[in-house]
Order: sequence, then structure tokens, then C-alpha cells
Amino acid sequence: MSAEASAPSAPPADGQVGLVVEGRLPGRIVLAERDGTLHLGRNYDIFRSGDAGRSWDCVASMPLDPVRRLANSSRLLCRLLRQEVRALARTAEGGYVASNRQGVFVAAPGERRMRPSVIESAGLALLPPMRIAKGPAGEILWGEYGSPKERRPMRIFVSRDAGESFQLVRPLAGILHVHNVVWDPDAEHYWVLTGDFDPEPGIGRLSADLERFEWFVRGEQRYRAVELFDLGDRLVYATDTQLEPNALISLDKSTGKAERLREFDGSCIYACRFGGIYALTTSVEPSSVNRSRHSELWLSRDAEHWRCAWRGHKDRWSAYYLQFGSVVLPSGSTERELLVFSGQAIEGLDGRTTIARLAPGVDL
Repeated sequence: MSAEASAPSAPPADGQVGLVVEGRLPGRIVLAERDGTLHLGRNYDIFRSGDAGRSWDCVASMPLDPVRRLANSSRLLCRLLRQEVRALARTAEGGYVASNRQGVFVAAPGERRMRPSVIESAGLALLPPMRIAKGPAGEILWGEYGSPKERRPMRIFVSRDAGESFQLVRPLAGILHVHNVVWDPDAEHYWVLTGDFDPEPGIGRLSADLERFEWFVRGEQRYRAVELFDLGDRLVYATDTQLEPNALISLDKSTGKAERLREFDGSCIYACRFGGIYALTTSVEPSSVNRSRHSELWLSRDAEHWRCAWRGHKDRWSAYYLQFGSVVLPSGSTERELLVFSGQAIEGLDGRTTIARLAPGVDL
């Protein structure tokens, strides 16, 4: 699979930041690795590019039942069924661990067909994760992403055998979702990001040996995050809430003091660092507070001062049944200043990935 030529057909940027589009192709970007390797999902197939998105090889596929196989031919059916690679991690050995709405799957290096991981679930239904993380010694971690129908503790799991099996780390009571688990190499512990309402949103600390957990901050929408940037002495993230205006938050890692730096017009679910460029996006989520019908891509050099580089309009289909409008960014980070973003329920970009660079002379 090769990327298409440039010439963007998507809505133009707002004039603040110019982009040069180098390619467009079907699929949804999922993961960016430090060396610049990119991964995207096309329905349940996973593609990899090691040459800045110019060519792509299918490296793994999650299993498809007959109904979902038929749905592959319809983008709207795929959206209705949430038929997509939800989260992806590459193991230290070179294999893959991925999740979708049905479960968590693994492929050993060179193995094309993914298999269900063996998960120590203690008889409870598994609630697959929104993100999958890697630890410093190759551990694979994730937390359950619950629903209002499942009012029980959400669990964090770990694998020490490259995703073949997962064991229970601990249950977290009184939360709706585990959004993410992020390793902090300086503090040598994990940050656990949770949501969604009343006392549920928070950021906790999980020890490197996974034995100790404590809440760092909790109980306010300003602590409701999915992705974050670690700037050494502080965490910087944008909130993911439909209850109040979303904002960029700077959180001091020693004191827990939170500073509200600026506001955004939608909930923020995706963030990634592309070389020296920090990127985050907003989503169009039905809300009486966040009324914008545009999903936007924002860029920064210092994670404090941001400029809008791209915006797209939510398409005409139901946000409830056929997904929020989102500009999607990969998990992870890369040392290449190559911007890669996808569209979900966005006019002109739905189900497609754009590869771009800053226009010559652009100064963020």
C-alpha cells in the first residue's frame, strides 16, 4: 500500500499555520514509534511504514467474525460497529498487542494472524482498553474502559510475556474509565489517568513494581485527561470533558498545583509529539458547553503556546451512533517532525490519514 500524492482536499487551515501535505491514504493512524516507524489500522488490519509513510506493509490482522467481515465493505457500518484498531503497542521482541471493542489480541514477531491474549479476568466480563502502554522492562499495561452499565471497579492488567497473557495488577474502585497508563522515566513510576464524572476523574501514581498506588489529584474535570506531555517537572495535557470548557493544564509533579493555560473549543482525546512539535486535537462531542462543530489540530514548540494548523467540520451523521468528529493522532512519540493525522466523522477526512510537514518558513 502506498500513500497518495499531495494536493489536500480537506478544509483549509485557519491561516495561522501552513502545512504541506505529502500523502493521503485510507486508514486510521494508531501508533508512532521513536525511530519514526508508523502504524495505522484499516478496519482490523494493521499496516506499518518505516519510510515516512511513503509505503506500507500489512503486518498483523485481528480476527473477524462473519458479520464484521461483511461490514468491511461499508464505512458507515464500520463506524456503527466501532470496527477499528482501538489501541496498539509493539513488544520489545517486535510483536504486537492490540485492542478493539471485542478484546485484546497478540501476535508474535512475524505472525500475521493475531490471537486473543489469555487474561486473568476472575470471571468478570473484560472491558477492553482505550490505550495500551509499555513499561521500562518491556511490560505491557492497560486499564479497562468501562461503561455506565458496568458499575464495578475498573482493573489494570500487566503482561510480562509480550502480551501472550495478562495478570491483574489491581482494581480501581469509584471510576468509570482507565484512560491511560504512562511511564515516567524520571520519577520511575506510572501515571494512571482516569475519568469521567464527580470523583472519578483523576491522575494517580502506580509504583514501578506495580505494588503501590495512590491518587495524586482527583475529583475535578481539570484532572480528566487521556494523553499527556511529560516536561520533566510538570505534566501538560488538555482536558477531555463535555461538562465545562476544555483547557490546557500544567500540573506540577511535586506539588500537584494545576495551572489553566488556555481553553479549547472541544474535548481533547489525542496528543502526540512529532520531533520538536507537540500536537493535540479537539473533538466534536455533543455538549451544551462545547458547541463547536469543528475538530482542530493544534501545534506547539513548548507545549504552552499553541497555534491551529487544521480544522475539519463534523459530518452529517449521528455523533451518538456514528462517532464523534475527531482529528485522530497516534499514541506514542517520534523523533521525526512529520505530522500524521486521521479523520473520524470529519468531512473530507473520515477514514483517511494525512501525512504533512510544516510549510517552509513557518515558525510556531
